Amino acid sequence: MKIIYFIFCALLTFNLSAEERFLSYDDIPQEILTRIKNGSTHTVAQMKSQGVTQFGYDEDSVKFLSNVITDERLHLSEQAKRILPEVWGAYLGEMLIRKLGGKWVKIGDRYGVLIGKSHIAFPLDKVHKHIVNGEIDSIYGFYLTTIKIANDLASAEDGE
Repeated sequence: MKIIYFIFCALLTFNLSAEERFLSYDDIPQEILTRIKNGSTHTVAQMKSQGVTQFGYDEDSVKFLSNVITDERLHLSEQAKRILPEVWGAYLGEMLIRKLGGKWVKIGDRYGVLIGKSHIAFPLDKVHKHIVNGEIDSIYGFYLTTIKIANDLASAEDGE
């Protein structure tokens, strides 16, 4: 009987899209979305005020920020290690949205960027990991990899 139930559930699941099977997320309230966008804008403004006049919403700026994290991570205060993943992660997420489309979503207690129908990237988590682990968890590598995954998924969806 258990086998029949398992097959029945598998058949039901097979007819659902990948999004319906695996992605269960909530939209983010406007208040939180505004805080995320403000964090992103603050990152750009702060970099420019520090003399990085070309910093903006482009790949070179992501690479620059990645290098800053790698170079400065061991010198950050505990407070900075708590705050910067949110602010810099907001910037990284907005970069992904500008490059690939998508939207911010909430999964459990984590915020991510839904890209296409079936991929969620977690830029805040990635900034935290880069600060903790160094270049092995580079946000620049994450950015490039996310673009590659999104493009591959888009190609696969177009081929269906």
